[in-house]
Amino acid sequence: MRLWRVAVLFLLALACLVQPALQTASRAAGVSDLETRVILKSSWEHYKATFVQQVDGRVIDYTANISTSEGQSYAMLRAFWMRDKATFDKSYRWAKDNLQIPRGGDHLFSWKWGERPDHTWGALDKTSASDADQDIALALLLAYKEWKDPAYLEDAKLILDDIWDRLTVNAPIGRVLLPGDWPRKGRDFQVNPSYFAPYAYRVFAEMDPDHDWTVLLDSSYEILARAIAQTETHLPPDWVELSMDNDNIKLYQDPMDDRSDFGYEAIRVYWRVGLDALLNPLEKRANAILKTKTMLPRYWKIRKDVPISITWDGIVRHPQLKSGAVYGAVLPGFYSQDRGAVDDLVAKKVVPNLKPGGQWNTKNDYYAQNWLWCGLALYAIYQNPPDFSRASVTTRLAQMLQVSPASP
Repeated sequence: MRLWRVAVLFLLALACLVQPALQTASRAAGVSDLETRVILKSSWEHYKATFVQQVDGRVIDYTANISTSEGQSYAMLRAFWMRDKATFDKSYRWAKDNLQIPRGGDHLFSWKWGERPDHTWGALDKTSASDADQDIALALLLAYKEWKDPAYLEDAKLILDDIWDRLTVNAPIGRVLLPGDWPRKGRDFQVNPSYFAPYAYRVFAEMDPDHDWTVLLDSSYEILARAIAQTETHLPPDWVELSMDNDNIKLYQDPMDDRSDFGYEAIRVYWRVGLDALLNPLEKRANAILKTKTMLPRYWKIRKDVPISITWDGIVRHPQLKSGAVYGAVLPGFYSQDRGAVDDLVAKKVVPNLKPGGQWNTKNDYYAQNWLWCGLALYAIYQNPPDFSRASVTTRLAQMLQVSPASP
């Protein structure tokens, strides 16, 4: 048996042994760096075996038996984080063959793929989702930096050309990322703040000098700051409306309209902003968002939970809704406001949700599998903040996104 397989089996066995102890001992304190990295390794192996088809790299969301550009992008980023080149290449190849090429005319990705009514399989919706397109481009640039294959860079630049041309627009507030290439109605359009990836724009600017990606960095932080300031909770909303006639940003404030709730979309804002703050500790705009006082740490202290559906004015819309995804995605926000609360959250909600063998929650909770893992991976960086030399931003991010070998 090859040495790497022995190592993987050993880590899986170790995770099974330490998990019950972790679930008890970690309730009083945060999880150690070694324990965190063992969990990350074992849960990646489980995710890869369960959600990523080994034959071709298709990532399956079992809730509806579909695949999405989002799912492929998460697999690529996580595979890079684990330096799993084989899974990275398979996941990208499947996305390219099934989500990109069938669109025709550009290098973006259809967001949804599955079984059609006539029982054939293919793209169910060929419109793009800009968060996934960005994440795939970023993953390719990081892969180029790590594995030196020029094909990664060539493909990434083709995707970036189309993101710039088709998924951004000049507005009075500046050049803004659109949520996709689907048509908008009238002069106003919807914007999804959780799609903004400021750390990625820094990498794009360095690797693709043909476009001024720093303008997206500025507009993203401006929209985030203004949207958060309009909510009574100071939490980011899922969606806002941006005017093309002036620089107004509006929330959807009808009580029956949940588009400006802090929900499944917006929880990702803290992770994306948190990663940018780690990459750029002097980024005042990121730190201001992370340090803005919200209801979440207090809610956690009182109820030992984090709601995932909160209206812009502070009402928990669906108290019965639960998803482990929120616990991982909001960790950077907790870390900046209450270090004790983030350790408590990891100990009582993140680690205990992991079952022996590496599965979080239920098999169907694909979203939670990804965001609990990503949240814990960022927590590992917080435990050992990087000490960067004067390396390029792409190199710094590649160094940061790495689960180093753990020695028991």
